[in-house]
Amino acid sequence: MTTPKKHLIIGNCIAGTSAAHTLRLLAPQDTISIVSDEDVAAYSRCLITYYLAGDVSRKHLLSHTKKWYTDRNIDLNLNTRVTQVDTRSRKVKTAGRKTLSYDKLLIATGARPIFFPSIDYDPKGIIGMRTYHDATTLMKWAAPGKKALVIGAGFVGLKSAYGLIKRGVQVRVVELLPTVLGRMADPEASSRIVEKFNSHELLDITLNASVIKAEHDGKHYRAHLNTGEEVVVDFIVMSVGVRPNVEMLDKTDVTINRAIVVDNHQQTTNPDVFAAGDVCLSPDPLTGDMINNAIWPVAAAQGRVAAMNMTGIKARYTGTIIQNSVDFFGLWITALGDVQASGNGVDYKIFSTEKVYQKLIFRDGLLIGFMATGNVDCAGVLQALIKDKATWKDVLDNKYARLIPVVSAHA
Repeated sequence: MTTPKKHLIIGNCIAGTSAAHTLRLLAPQDTISIVSDEDVAAYSRCLITYYLAGDVSRKHLLSHTKKWYTDRNIDLNLNTRVTQVDTRSRKVKTAGRKTLSYDKLLIATGARPIFFPSIDYDPKGIIGMRTYHDATTLMKWAAPGKKALVIGAGFVGLKSAYGLIKRGVQVRVVELLPTVLGRMADPEASSRIVEKFNSHELLDITLNASVIKAEHDGKHYRAHLNTGEEVVVDFIVMSVGVRPNVEMLDKTDVTINRAIVVDNHQQTTNPDVFAAGDVCLSPDPLTGDMINNAIWPVAAAQGRVAAMNMTGIKARYTGTIIQNSVDFFGLWITALGDVQASGNGVDYKIFSTEKVYQKLIFRDGLLIGFMATGNVDCAGVLQALIKDKATWKDVLDNKYARLIPVVSAHA
């Protein structure tokens, strides 16, 4: 008879809950505990900006009720922050001086927004946009007539700006780069997105600029740009990147290289410790490189694979193609694969009209990426072709791909 194991999961987002669900299916006799420093059960993190915008309800956002955990006999510990992992004794310590033991440990702690010493977190007016608490805080601050500064025009930055605008907030976005949505858009796609945003009376995007510092004058925040301009706002949202939450692994034998180093079983350099989600890197199936592919499907898949290996079933995670899609004021943008590829061996096929821009990216004759604004229909077909390492002939031979403007225009 197999001795029951103790599985401990630190983190309660999709990587953690996917792992817990899988563990319960595979090991009904084992003990499963989840520790989270948040005060709500699991929610759909990718929907928090839509929650801010009022596009989804709180009920829709909160994906797991407490009953979900009790039905699966999962011990949920909310408002509990882990401060240290001791891999030798297989125990973790919490801020409340509580000690939890484990046989197998999963780190699914995700990442947190980056702040600067000159623009540091301030619970009264400088915040990131990463958690349910962040969203509810911004909802309290946001009101018609208020002014906000969003630093960074990446995916989360623009979605946060969109959510604030929908609440009547006047928003200024400042981006260091010459383009927005750096991982999704080339200069042409970026210009169309900026034009769409800047046509809105409550929004202004400034590119090729940075915020040097921000200070509170007792009533407002004064942000100083490298251009010499001063921007006065009621609150600031930092969106310049994230940093994996790995501090609890200090002084352990778990190797950290920007994020937690894992193999294709989601196992760390300690055989009893696994990691999943934004806290670790994942393989790019197109290049084999380990990248930060911080999207929902990756975290869910890694959680499932980690759980299988925690129970002794050898499972491998081979990666998920980079994919992102978003809608701003009716303008859809999607990006699949390596849309930023350039250099030797890279070729493009482009379709461009006033309302639609599409781009296929090939490297050494193989399809590696698809970018589109205005018309993202049939993107799933191209995603499958990218995964299959299709040639241009393969694309043309696919009857569904031939319906896509960028394909039909070059057929």
